[in-house]
Amino acid sequence: MNQIYIVAAAVGAAGVVVGGFFCVYQLYKLVEVDAACRGLKHPRLWGLFAASGNGQSGLILYLIGRRKYPVLTMSEGQRDDMARRKKRFGVGLAFLALGAAACVLSLLLGGQMG
Repeated sequence: MNQIYIVAAAVGAAGVVVGGFFCVYQLYKLVEVDAACRGLKHPRLWGLFAASGNGQSGLILYLIGRRKYPVLTMSEGQRDDMARRKKRFGVGLAFLALGAAACVLSLLLGGQMG
């Protein structure tokens, strides 16, 4: 019976990892499209900078720095892409939350945490 809880914890941990990577990638692409629409130089670098860092300090710096640059042009395709990526980011967060819940519950029910 203990093996079921271990497997559930492993599946939950995999969900956390997949959800985390998915969220980081979607954040990278969102910032890349936003930076390109605002006319910032090197939008891929801004996306990488915003998606990395401890405590999302890169994202905070990007959000502060982008205030000086209004949106110049945003095509309908870019607008649709951003809307799609926002929804995908939500899916990644759901995977992250459900995976964490599965991990914690399986460890609590399996008696491994205390």
